[in-house]
Amino acid sequence: MFHANLRSRFAELVQKPIPEQIKLIIEKWDPSNPNCAFRTYLYNKVEEHAVPHYHPGPQDDPKEWDEALRNKPAPNFMPVLCAGFPSIVARLTLQRRALAEFNNKLHAINASLDAILSRHDLEHSVRALNARRRHAEQSRRCLVLAAKVQILRNRGYALSGDEDELKQKLQKIDKELQDPALSARLEELWSRLIILRQYADSLKDEINKPGALDNGGLSEEVEAKAKKILEDYDKQLQHLRKQVEEAKKDFDEWEKEHQPTPAPAKKAC
Repeated sequence: MFHANLRSRFAELVQKPIPEQIKLIIEKWDPSNPNCAFRTYLYNKVEEHAVPHYHPGPQDDPKEWDEALRNKPAPNFMPVLCAGFPSIVARLTLQRRALAEFNNKLHAINASLDAILSRHDLEHSVRALNARRRHAEQSRRCLVLAAKVQILRNRGYALSGDEDELKQKLQKIDKELQDPALSARLEELWSRLIILRQYADSLKDEINKPGALDNGGLSEEVEAKAKKILEDYDKQLQHLRKQVEEAKKDFDEWEKEHQPTPAPAKKAC
């Protein structure tokens, strides 16, 4: 049966005139012709709310488009006509452009992380070191003052109002400096920076895997993963920037509020 059909088609082809056969061959190779033999449907991932807005184009066969729509791999995928080699080249070019944009965003994220780490090392680390130095100096001065107060108490002298107020302020400052909340916040910010750097490195390794472009560009899984990680980067960077600003504001207020109060001058007897 198969050989009979093949012989009949071959006989029809032989019976056609040469110009008509040439025209038929040209139509089979012409991407803009509906009779092109190199026509297939690929899929683009779109937002779910935009799926109802997609319809067959002027060069689409409604039946073939509906069949491709029924065979789509996921609900948020829509068929796109790919006719001939120029369409494949255009799609590969678009995927390479998208890959270049992902790489640019990764470089921007790495640059932002490096800037945050540098600013943290140059500003917060130095200020924390200065704060520890001032704390050590104030602790030494408090110890000297406590020794003098104890000597005065042993001699029967009572503290004046200014001295008692200074004592309470010093005790409050010492208690706040021993509070682990400040160091915990710094550790949290540092861990967030490390996590962001690891995410950026993992995504860069995933994109630069050999064969990512040989297989037709980024796979849908890698593209979805890259999009989700970039969105998480943006959210975490915004949250991290907010946390750093709040920590800086709290530290500035604390530093302004707890400047060492000069000791009151004693009246000459």
